[in-house]
Parts: sequence; structure tokens; C-alpha cells
Amino acid sequence: MVGYAVAFPHHELSIAMRLFTVPCLLLVLSFSSVAAEPPRVWFDTDLGPILIRLDPERAPQTVEHFIGHVEDGFYDGLVFHRVVPGFVIQAGGRDENFARRDAQRPPVQGEPGNGLLNRPGKIALALSGGNPNSGRTEFFINLANSPHLDDTFTVFGEVEFGQETVRRIGSLRSSSKLVGAQVFEQAPVSPPRIRRAVVSDGFPLMPLHTGSWFNQATAGSGFNLEITNDASTESGPLAVVYWYDFNQGEPIWMTGIAAFEYGVSELTMDLLHYAGNVADFRLPPPVAEFEVWGTLTIRFHGCTSGEFSWDSPEFGSGQADVVRLTLPEGVNCADQ
Repeated sequence: MVGYAVAFPHHELSIAMRLFTVPCLLLVLSFSSVAAEPPRVWFDTDLGPILIRLDPERAPQTVEHFIGHVEDGFYDGLVFHRVVPGFVIQAGGRDENFARRDAQRPPVQGEPGNGLLNRPGKIALALSGGNPNSGRTEFFINLANSPHLDDTFTVFGEVEFGQETVRRIGSLRSSSKLVGAQVFEQAPVSPPRIRRAVVSDGFPLMPLHTGSWFNQATAGSGFNLEITNDASTESGPLAVVYWYDFNQGEPIWMTGIAAFEYGVSELTMDLLHYAGNVADFRLPPPVAEFEVWGTLTIRFHGCTSGEFSWDSPEFGSGQADVVRLTLPEGVNCADQ
């Protein structure tokens, strides 16, 4: 059988392990806390994804304030209303009609001088009148080095994925825009919309993960994944997987489907195995001829690689490290 690996049971700790001293244990605990994943926020814009890695260690109050607004759904539907080429792109206060969305939380105490600098790809909180303690919901992403901002504006994270999206937004044509009696300078002619903003503890499952994924450790084994919306309801996204592999030289076909919430970085689903002969892909077999084979867990490291791990009563447990074969239209991982 190709492509399966059986998990080995864990053994009890040895006597030597039990003799570890307290200082050693403290060192292990300290290392574990350092190794913890930082929080991330994914902006799903209509020009592409932007994934921000936050820094709660150096900007704890600002990160907590920002995440609170994300979890409130505050940024959903807002636009990047200010684009200054070679300087910043700004969002967090205006919808597509440039109507103001008022913050429901008080201003946050500023944390400039925390060691995070206004450099390309860094995100900082916008201010009112240059007051370091006036930051609320608006933020900007730096397109260039801006050391003159470092003493006043709090940087609290950086773009981890989506630099190409930031470049696209930063290259948009902008002009003055009159809304009512107010003039907005440097407003993009077609402001990019933030469809959703969600918190994630890893690299979240995104529509960009739709495509074919190849298991390099085996020949002829791979996965097709589709991230789509549930057309029958308005309840959110679905992940649909087809797995092609071999068992004792015979091809097998497995499929699974699971609903999830945007922002998750790991998803486990039941896998169904066609119990009959090799399926005719032009005419799917009856549902009654499928049986539960086990579970499949999906996680990604970025745009181009990930892990598909499985657990089956019949075949044991294992993991496939996968790389991309195909991309959704309009996506170029190399530019991200």
C-alpha cells in the first residue's frame, strides 16, 4: 500500500526524564510560550487577501483594541478610503459610499517607541490631530520607510501574506472626492472593499486554497480542494475534498465535505470511501455505496504548501506534505 503510515503509540517517560530539575522545566515552559503562534488578522479584500501578523508582546493594548473591533465585525464592508502612492494605504472608517462608521470603543492609549518602526508592510493605528492616544479604528499599511512617524504612531504588526494585494491597492489612481460638504483627498477612484476581517491563530483556510495538491512522497496520489459557499443556505463556507490514492495497487476514491468558519487554520472532516468498483466519474455512484473511511485534517503553511493528515480505523494514521499543482484564476503565489 502506497501513501499510508501507521502511527506508533507513545511510551511512558523514562526515569531520567522524571529527574529533570525545576530550572530545566522553567526553561521548557519559557520556550513553549515563545514558540506560541502570534494572532493574525485576515482582510479578505476584493483585490486579494492581506494577512497581518500582530505583535501583542510589543503593542499589547493596541493589538487587543484592534482584535476587539475585528471580532465585533466592525471592518466588514469598509473600504481603503485613502491611497498615497509611495507612502500609505488607509482603511477602517468609511464604507463604499464614504459614509463614516463610528467606533463603539473608546480611543486606545498609544504605544509608540515600542521598537516597531514604520517600514514597508508594517501596520499602524491612524490618529486624530497627531495625538498618540487618539487611535480608534482607522489603520494604515506603510508602503515606504517613514521614520518621521515612529515617535507618534503605534506600529502593531506587519503583512505576513498579501504583499501583492498591498501593492495593487497602493498603485490605484486617486483624486479628491466630494461627499456632501466634505472633501476627501487622495481617495481611490474605485476604493477596494474589505469583504470580511477575521482573527486566526495560524494561516487561515482561504478561497485561494482551491485547487489541486500533490503528495510528493507518492506517485499518483493527490487531493483536489474547493473552498466555496453553501449555495443552499447563507450559513457560510464549505470545504470539499477529493482524494485519489492507491490501496494494494488498486485505485481508491475518497471524498469529504465540511462547513467551517472563516478564520480557522485547521479543519477536520469525515472521509467517505466508495465501497464498490472503480467509480465512473461521469456518473457518481449512489450515496448508499459510500462508507466512512476515517477523518482527514487540512492545514496550510501559506499559499503553496500544506499538510493533509488522516486517521482511519483500517489504515492507521499518517500525513501527506502537499504542494500546489493548480491555482485559482488570478492568483499568483510567487507575488504574495
